[in-house]
Amino acid sequence: KRDIEMVDVSIIVVRGDDGRLRAFHNICTHRGNRVVHDESGTCNGFQCDFHGWVFDNQGALSFVTDEQRFHGLDKSGLGLPEVHLDTWEGFIFINLEETPGESLEASMADFNQDLKPFPFDGMVLAGRYRYDIKANWKTTMNAFQESYHAAFVHKRSVRQCLVDETDPYLACQRIKLQPNGNQTVSVHLHPHELTPTEAIAFGMGATFTQGKDGNLNNFPGTAQDKIENWALDLNILFPFSRINTGAGWYYVDSFWPVAHDRTVYELAFYFPMPTTAAAMISQEYSKIVLRDLSREDLSTNEVTHNALRSGAIKSIQLSDQEIAVRHQYEKVTELCG
Repeated sequence: KRDIEMVDVSIIVVRGDDGRLRAFHNICTHRGNRVVHDESGTCNGFQCDFHGWVFDNQGALSFVTDEQRFHGLDKSGLGLPEVHLDTWEGFIFINLEETPGESLEASMADFNQDLKPFPFDGMVLAGRYRYDIKANWKTTMNAFQESYHAAFVHKRSVRQCLVDETDPYLACQRIKLQPNGNQTVSVHLHPHELTPTEAIAFGMGATFTQGKDGNLNNFPGTAQDKIENWALDLNILFPFSRINTGAGWYYVDSFWPVAHDRTVYELAFYFPMPTTAAAMISQEYSKIVLRDLSREDLSTNEVTHNALRSGAIKSIQLSDQEIAVRHQYEKVTELCG
């Protein structure tokens, strides 16, 4: 099971005894208490810790404490409120609308052709990180959607592979925008003199800072052959999730809006199952690099959010380096006004 918290809702995702995945609102149908307080785990059902009502792992109300004192209670209509759930290439998606306006396949749009061929099967979780940020989700997410900041935010970590004299600001070489808000930003990295740690990691397997040179196999579903020195694609699933693909690995991150001034950022990194100690070392290097880069990307979020709350500026200025940010804001404005 998995508990997911967003603005005003908490969602349980669980695989029932029948093998089917389902999603439910995390709320007891007695008096509204949450029934799940753990982030994840395994269970046969859910018991409310307020009055002991029990729901099975298919959402049905299976036990009511002191049931005889309720009059006309129909347990069959008091299961956990179900939420629409569907899957795409092994990824789980939920839709909070009572009647979804479109199917998951329709919402994936061009990703059904552009991203679907990527070999997601066979890759396993190598690391997961979670950050609780005191900032709006758009402020948080947009710090990750352009490379204009690379020379400054990442100057103490991997600057050597992000910028050089001919490309001092890691200019975006390729971006594909979709009408529904989805988009793909292709990122390149520069050949560079390896640090001692990089040299060890590079010799043992594909790594995050190595780009496509780390794995010369063909990876369909990427821009591997579309830009020079390609490293990864940021595949942005509107409104607040991404499936980012590289040469033999991928990572998924989500910017969960918990409140107008709070975002939970989750990052999960996937690699092929390591079969040697060398591969484990290489993957650990990439995991730690990505962890540190994400911390750097998050470093300006809270102070930016607080500064914007002052109302001192009425607009923000966006260059062609920030097309992804602009596309995101345009779609949010279109839907929300």
